[in-house]
Amino acid sequence: MIEKALRGTVSMLALVGGLAMVATNAMATEGYFQHAYGLRHKALAGAGAASIEDATGISINPAGLVGIGNQFNMGLSLFMPYRGFRATGTINVIPGNYKSRKKLFPVPTLAYVRQLDDRSAFAVSIFGNGGMNTTYSATSGLFGIGPFGGGKAGVDLMQMFVSAGYARKLSDNFSIGIAPLFAIQRFKAYGIGGFGIMSTSPGNLSNRGYSYSYGGGVRLGMLFKPTDTVSFGASYQTKMWMTRFKKYSGLFAERGDFDIPANLQVGLAWQATPEFKLLLDYRHIFYSDVESISNPGFCFANPPASMLGGGDGCGFHWRDTNTIKLGLEYQATNDLILRAGYSYTFPNPVRKRAVLFNTIAPGVVQHEITGGATFRVDEKNDIDFAFMFAPKKKVTGPEINPGTGAPTGGTITDHMYQFEVSLGWTYNFDGSTHAR
Repeated sequence: MIEKALRGTVSMLALVGGLAMVATNAMATEGYFQHAYGLRHKALAGAGAASIEDATGISINPAGLVGIGNQFNMGLSLFMPYRGFRATGTINVIPGNYKSRKKLFPVPTLAYVRQLDDRSAFAVSIFGNGGMNTTYSATSGLFGIGPFGGGKAGVDLMQMFVSAGYARKLSDNFSIGIAPLFAIQRFKAYGIGGFGIMSTSPGNLSNRGYSYSYGGGVRLGMLFKPTDTVSFGASYQTKMWMTRFKKYSGLFAERGDFDIPANLQVGLAWQATPEFKLLLDYRHIFYSDVESISNPGFCFANPPASMLGGGDGCGFHWRDTNTIKLGLEYQATNDLILRAGYSYTFPNPVRKRAVLFNTIAPGVVQHEITGGATFRVDEKNDIDFAFMFAPKKKVTGPEINPGTGAPTGGTITDHMYQFEVSLGWTYNFDGSTHAR
């Protein structure tokens, strides 16, 4: 009976999950990308391109969906970022010590995979991203006027993804997968109108409420298993071409354009013993391909094209990032799997010369420590748990005048640390495949 109910309500749950995600704000740990979306991969610091753990693995490598069984996954993460900045002797920011006030964000995830036959599988998933959420109250600034002189200030970015994937075994040890993605973005900015002198459209810079953007891309993957104990995996997600944020055409380059950057992940999995599995992954995020993210913050280099909102408008000056992910999985008992992970991101996407604009998006963390477990309640029901801790990271640099490109003599320190706890449920239609 439960199987019929689940099969019949996957579409409804997907819709509910999508609506919940639209109302969700979150920050992330690799720039503004999450380290992983499913709980089992979260516990492994996002490693797993060569070892897909459940249906949510569609977001890492769709080629690994074959052979993991028929499953439904549902999870909820409570994300707790602590971020802010300190400004000393600055001109464009009111000097002071600022901490973003909103610190707790619920992030749901849903996924379903069905094995079509012994060589192919289909999956659908809904997951979210974010990374530019800050809320600085007016009372935290000098004389209650906020950090940028316009009262309460901050930005709010949400990205929701809906993905459907197909995987096919071409031979006993080689699989491929494809997963088209549809994305919705929601953004608003407030309290930053003081930068209007640097904008091509000051009326579309701040305090315009929420603006929405739509678009899509595709993730491609492959999985190769030369032996019973070693696997290699790789996947590539194209840039996601998005419509413009029309209400913020005076903030983002190219009149409000904010595409989602491409990323590449490759991995190795080694079943060292029947109980121990080691995973090593590498991920590269191509932030430099999105002008709103990567353009320098010198707004009058070539006005008006270089001004906020211009065709080559000034931006956050982020660099591409590389992340090394290490995961360990241990089958402790017949009904318990333990997981641990560590990841390191380099270089920091935020440059020292770009700390001014990144006060509203201080995505500076570089280290992550993760862990978690799967407990088999019975043959068909698993409970999943994961946690993440990202130690505090600071980036200190000179305040660069966005008009002249010269140092003002002031300094800014952007900082952040994070926690996340996640709880989920996996229903295995054919019985558990993850515990002995």
